[in-house]
Amino acid sequence: MKKLKCLRNFKIIFSALSLGLVLNSCSSDSETSNSVATSDALHLAFKTPDWERNINCELLDLNPTIINDSTSIVSASSASTRETFYFSYPNDSSKIVKAKYLKKYKIMSVYGNVEPFQFSQKLPLDANSIESLDKRLVSTEGFSTSEYNQVLEVKYLKSEQNFAVFRVKCKYEMKAYLVSTPEIIKPVSGTFTFKIRTTKN
Repeated sequence: MKKLKCLRNFKIIFSALSLGLVLNSCSSDSETSNSVATSDALHLAFKTPDWERNINCELLDLNPTIINDSTSIVSASSASTRETFYFSYPNDSSKIVKAKYLKKYKIMSVYGNVEPFQFSQKLPLDANSIESLDKRLVSTEGFSTSEYNQVLEVKYLKSEQNFAVFRVKCKYEMKAYLVSTPEIIKPVSGTFTFKIRTTKN
């Protein structure tokens, strides 16, 4: 019963995050993601066997939601591609910049993030499926040479009244299943650079 209650609470949290997706949408996209492989520009890029996009996130303003004692999460959706991501990280500003965190972490299923630096996402199968709810790819939980989120850099940017602001740069590989046909698995890879906020402790 406790586990079910926990799962319900997580879904409530993620549902609350989803309410802000329209306001927090990334602004535009292009078809090439390779150019942002090491970019400091705020973005999210993905590539599947069927399509790829580089989403400009310079206007994205992410505010954290605390999901447990150690972890906060941010989420947003691209209006143009219908890609949605969930990225979790330490909620303590004194911990996020430690060099030991520059490593690989688990890919999670959507709504599954529970620890820092985990990443999950859902996106359309291809450019012709943007409006289709059943032709969507959803990340599966995994950690291997082809399933990971790698933190490449965390840089302090500035201080706000209640938060410390950082830029975090990552690259990822994952496996995602097709909602309408779960046995169909597609590889997804990409990079992202986000501006995030942590509490001051």
